[in-house]
Amino acid sequence: MNGVRASIRKLPPSAVIKILKKVFSLPAPAARLILNDVTRARKSHKSWIHKVKLSQHHLQDWSGCWIGENIHDLNPEELMKRVYEADIVIFYVHGGGFRVGSCTMYMDTNIAWINVLKQKYSLKCMIMSVDYRLAPEFHYPSPVEDIVRAYEHLIQKIGVQSEKIIVVGDSAGAALILEMLFITHDPSMFEIEIADDNAQQPVLSELPRPAGTILISPLVTDETCSESWKTNEKHDYITQYTAKVIKRDYFNPPKKGNHNEDEEEEKTNQLLGIAKLQTGFSAFMSPQVLMYIGNYEVLRDDALQLALKAELDGVAWQTVIEDNVHDWFCVREVVKDKMTLIRADQTFADFCYKAIGKPGQEKERTQPYIPTPRSSLTSGLEAVLEEDEDEESSYLSDTTPSNSSLYDFGLSRLSLDEFEQKPSSKRSSEIVFV
Repeated sequence: MNGVRASIRKLPPSAVIKILKKVFSLPAPAARLILNDVTRARKSHKSWIHKVKLSQHHLQDWSGCWIGENIHDLNPEELMKRVYEADIVIFYVHGGGFRVGSCTMYMDTNIAWINVLKQKYSLKCMIMSVDYRLAPEFHYPSPVEDIVRAYEHLIQKIGVQSEKIIVVGDSAGAALILEMLFITHDPSMFEIEIADDNAQQPVLSELPRPAGTILISPLVTDETCSESWKTNEKHDYITQYTAKVIKRDYFNPPKKGNHNEDEEEEKTNQLLGIAKLQTGFSAFMSPQVLMYIGNYEVLRDDALQLALKAELDGVAWQTVIEDNVHDWFCVREVVKDKMTLIRADQTFADFCYKAIGKPGQEKERTQPYIPTPRSSLTSGLEAVLEEDEDEESSYLSDTTPSNSSLYDFGLSRLSLDEFEQKPSSKRSSEIVFV
């Protein structure tokens, strides 16, 4: 399949878009078979990847990989040293419609981010790329729980300071990032379910905000009625049919019963409802947000509407719009003008540098909590060969380490009506055309 993979990367953007449109409409197993092979890490990526697996015995609460320069063969202590010495730690969640994708699916893009930060600002960067359970084997909110666990692990167990963390998500990954920020801001808004009635009630604590958030073609609502859905479906590889398949696979199927029960199920199965908020964004969002969006993608209008409301609520929000389709900043094969990507990478570096402040400069901590890393966690790390393996990279295990504060928790319900609204500032959304 290496020849096929190489050929696809050489296709013109229009042909790649047609292929993606077909692949994303396929059943999840078939779509994974194709995309996992096409996006599988190549030999040139091997030295950049250090895989991490869930481990009940070694306090390992997340699955995915670390991405950094020459880290493949590092032992656990050396790897953690690189993490602590990094100027920026990117907490990254991949997209794929909640049904496909892996932590190494955008290696060229991830490496480009690390290189541009190094070249432009001499910043050392490590990426924590997280895998999560995929639909239809696992429904909402299982992926959300996995991302919350991973962020909790980064802050509380590894002890990385939030002031140097940039959280990044593309497409469905951006939706998971938004939910993680919302949940970890005020866990009391969520019901926590445990399988064993006799088990001790788990504690989900508030976590500090990351220094910055980068949303790439974010999925912010399950509704598909905006104007960009009508005008851009002919251009984009995300279609109404794809949206229907994603919604069916990601959420629990409607229960059999009367019409009212079906309506209630439909009402509760919404992407958290963040897009329906009118205010309160400054309470849970990072103080600075950067969003990449395509002028020809169906999700454009919903994302821009969210940006406007967050900006009016006091969030410093910058939006980069290019005449491209969905997820163009990560799926670089759909971009015809490669200078677009160079400019976008420069903006990425500028944003990260601004968000964390100058390296070595002490910033006033806004959170009273100071995490302490646990020395035993490093024993759960292991390097796994990436090249020429057919290992299924999707995270399909529902195993959670017993010592996690999120052990056996399930996010069952969110009431947006309980979210405290805060005064909004009078600012217009800043949109940057690059």
